Order: sequence, then structure tokens, then C-alpha cells
Amino acid sequence: MRKKILKEGTANRIGLAGLFGLIVLMLLSTAPGLMAQVDRVDEEAVKIQELFIDASREKLLGNYDEAISMLENILRKDRENATAAFEMARIYEAQSDRDKSLKYAKDATEWDADNIWYHKFLADLQQQAGQFEEAAATYERVVELEPNDEQSYYRLAFLLVKANEIKDALKVYDDLETRLGLNEEVIRRKHTLYLSQRQDKKAAEELLRLIEAFPDNVQYRHLLAGFYEQIGEGQKARSVYSDILNIDPDNAKAKMALAGQSGQETDEIRFLNQLKEPFYSPDTDIDVKIRKIIPFIQKVADTGDQSLADALLELTDILEEVHPGSAKASSAAGDLLYHSGRKAEALPKYLQTIEEDNANFMVWEQIMQLYEETFQFEALRGFSERAMDYYPNQPVVYYMNALADYHLGNHDAALSTLQQAGFMAGGNVRAMVLIYSLQGLLYQATGDTGAADEAFGKALATDDTAPPALSRYAYALAQREERLKDAEQMARKANELLPGQAAFQMQLGWVLYKRGDYQEARAWLQRAAENEGSASPVILEHLGDTLYQLGKVEEAVANWKKARAAGAGSSALEQKIEQRKLVE
Repeated sequence: MRKKILKEGTANRIGLAGLFGLIVLMLLSTAPGLMAQVDRVDEEAVKIQELFIDASREKLLGNYDEAISMLENILRKDRENATAAFEMARIYEAQSDRDKSLKYAKDATEWDADNIWYHKFLADLQQQAGQFEEAAATYERVVELEPNDEQSYYRLAFLLVKANEIKDALKVYDDLETRLGLNEEVIRRKHTLYLSQRQDKKAAEELLRLIEAFPDNVQYRHLLAGFYEQIGEGQKARSVYSDILNIDPDNAKAKMALAGQSGQETDEIRFLNQLKEPFYSPDTDIDVKIRKIIPFIQKVADTGDQSLADALLELTDILEEVHPGSAKASSAAGDLLYHSGRKAEALPKYLQTIEEDNANFMVWEQIMQLYEETFQFEALRGFSERAMDYYPNQPVVYYMNALADYHLGNHDAALSTLQQAGFMAGGNVRAMVLIYSLQGLLYQATGDTGAADEAFGKALATDDTAPPALSRYAYALAQREERLKDAEQMARKANELLPGQAAFQMQLGWVLYKRGDYQEARAWLQRAAENEGSASPVILEHLGDTLYQLGKVEEAVANWKKARAAGAGSSALEQKIEQRKLVE
């Protein structure tokens, strides 16, 4: 019978038979609505089959309007043809007409209630439309039709959760567990649902069921201990970790969790020393270890505590040994060295970090900042050019490149690069303050004091408490010997807001020098030189000038010579050294 229908239905389409024959066979074999008609050996049934074949061809060719017209014709001839309705739903979905797609998909499921694919398709449409209650109701029929398919239960439970029917979702999991027996995935999902409902006791009971069923599986105990930590039940968590060590005495994660649990919370060094043994375990994920020490790294960042940093560095050394190639370990070490005042040692750690993983822009930015703070401007220029290749849309990269050119005397190049940085900065307040204030220094260096004042004005209008803007403007005014009282106030405020910056210390020292306060100027310039400023020819020359004013000629000449060795100083530097006196 099927051969006869196909022969008659395709008599005038021999050229397309190869393309559509198999498709049609598949459609007919899965179309109960059509197969019911096949048994009626009459002309009307044959015409419906021909229409369906033609509609299928037009659909495959992307001629949706023609396909819809043919399918509508089928539905006029056979008002409850589920297969035609299903195909209409699929076409309207392809055309993004959700309402019509839903209508015909519902018709298909009503006219052929036992076709599971129709119900799954309708549920997908309902979910996409945000009709989660309706989708869940549809999927209940899927579960009835496919009672042994585990994934159908999971999908039904998911839809019930989306519909905020948590109790019903839990019941679905209970039904599934009745069929499967004790199942880790089901228990995990029930645990999560109870947790979302703040039913901590029931959430814990689910994990305890797993432990009871598999008492030697320490991973389930770790799940329970982690859960107790999550809800603030520290004592219960410690008890579980102790149970783990009774089963597995070498369990590194449990040892790490119990380290320092004597109640002596202030004995931080002892606590960190207890972490060494579990840190040597390669089986414990590095993220777990890092999380354990993050609060202490933050404390070093806040306080600069070198003893605490040293204890942590022993742990990061272990991490680098046990987890070679991990950027997280070298990055943590770099942070500890930087925040404990060892910038020269921090730099190679950060450079190692980006060699291991160059996708963390914050580390690139930290390296550029370190080059700036340690007055390595040749290195900063080269590194910022490299950073441009990786992060061409980051304004700070262009700013740092311009900063390097400013210190190297390439003023035109710096101004051009700053213009590009400004285009990228948009509404980034921090970036615009840095860009405007550096423009001010550049215009000052080229003698355009009007443009310099305008740039500094823009910086302060953007943020009148920004230390870079305050300190740089103060330095420019000192260079001109104008408004020195205002300059001193601005420079002092910058150092109060952001202490410990060698550049700000130098700029305040130079303002005080211009005001004739050589003793205090010497103190600030000496502080800047000791704070990584020994690599800055500007700081060393200013310090030499100040020492000369204080009558310390030998010390002045020594610092001028250091300035010459560090790089380019002022145009008068050579004369100062040769004549052993101040040359303005």
C-alpha cells in the first residue's frame, strides 16, 4: 500500500524523489494521523498524502508560505490531522511567530495525545515563552509516556522549580528515587532545593543519607562539612572533618580545614605553618588552598605586615612547587611581595604570572604600575607597547605608554598617545584624571603654561580630591615658582590621601624647596629616594640641590653623580657636577 501511495504521489516529481523519498518515508512512519488515513484506500487519503509530500518539499526549500498553504488545505480536509498541525507549529517557530507556533503545537498534542515528540516540542515552546507552569503540565504527560526515562523527571522538576512549585519538584525527585533507588544526583538536587528554601535541616539530612549509604566515601562527608561551613555551623563542620581523618588520616583537605582550630585565632603564623603539610598535597585543588590564605593576603595588603607576608610566601613557594605553571601561585606571591614593600622582588613574580596566563589584565596593569613606581620608564614603554597588542581597548595602557615617553623626554609622542587614551576612556573618571594631569605636566614641560593650567583644571574638575591631579599641579606651580602656598597645600593633601608614593613625596619636597624650607624639603626628598626613588634622576638631582642649599656640598655632588648614572637629568646637571655648585 505504501509503495502505491508513494508512486502515485510522486509520479510527476521524479527529479526530486531522491531528495525527498527518505524524508517522506520517515514522516509517514512517525505520523499516526497520516497512517490512520493510509488504511483508508481512497482517493482523498492519497490527495492528503500528496499535499503533505509537497508541503514537506516546500518547507525544506524554505518556501514557508507555500508549505503553510498546503498544510492548511490538509487541515480543511482532515480537521484533526496532528502531523499537519505539528508541521505548522515548526514552520511558525522558524518564522519566530510564537503565538501561532504554540497554537498548532497544542492542537497536535490534543489530536495525538500519545505522541511524545509533540509534547516535548510544546514544552520547549512554553518554556521559551516563560510559561513554566504550562510547560511543567505538558511534561507531566511526557513522564507518563516515558516513565523509565530519568532525564524526563529531571526536566519536569526543573520546570516546576522555574514555576516556583518547589514541593511538586521535590515530589518528582522522590518518585524518581523510588524508581532508581538511592541516587547521588537526585540527592544533590534535593539538597539544593531544600537549601534554596532555607530548610537547612532537611538539606543536611539529604547529605547524611548519602553518607549512611556510603560510609567510606569521604567525598560525601566533604560535601556535608562544606555545607555546614556555608551555613555557619563551624563546630559541626569540624566534627565531620575529624570523621574524615579517622577514615583517611592523610586527607589533605580535612587537615587544611582543621589547621589552627585550637581557638587561638590571633596565632596567625602558627596557623599558616599548619597549612604546609596539606599544601604539599597535589590532590587538593589549588583554588581550595588559595581560598584558605586570601584573608591573610588581604591583611598584608592592608597593613604591610612583613612577618605575615613571609609566612604566606612559604606557602606560595609550596604552591609553585606542587602546582607548576599555575599563574595563581605566582600572582599571590607577587601581591605579597608588593604589599610588604618588596617591589623589586614582586616584579619578576608578576612577569612570571603573565607568562603562565596572559589573560588577566589586572596583572598587566600591576606590572605597569610597578615599572612606574620603580622609575623604570624604558621598561614601561616597551611593556606598555606589548600590552597594546593584547589589550588595544584599555585606556590605561596608552596612558602608561605616554607616561613613559614623558619621563624619557618624548613629549610630542606622549601628547599624541594621550589623545588616543582620552578617546578610549569615555566616562572612566580615574583614567581621565590621570590623562588630564599628565597632559598638564607635558604642556608645562613644553612651556605652554596656559594649556597646562587648562589641563590641570579639567583634572580637578573631574575629581578635586584625586592625588595625581593635586600633586602634579603642585609640582608644575613649583617649577614656575607661582602660588607656592597653594601648591604646598595640594601636595600635602595628595600625600595624606595616598601615602607612600615616591613621586608624590618628591613633588612635595620640591614645592618645599621652592618655598625655601630646605630642611623639610630634604626630609621628603630623602624619603622619596629611599622609597624606590634611587632609580630616579629627577629625585636624586633635586635631593642634591637641596643638600647644596644646606651647605652639604660633598653629599650634594654625590647625589648629582647618582642622578647622572640613573639617566638623563636637567640640562644643568653636568655643570653642577663639574663646578661643584648649584647652577640654576
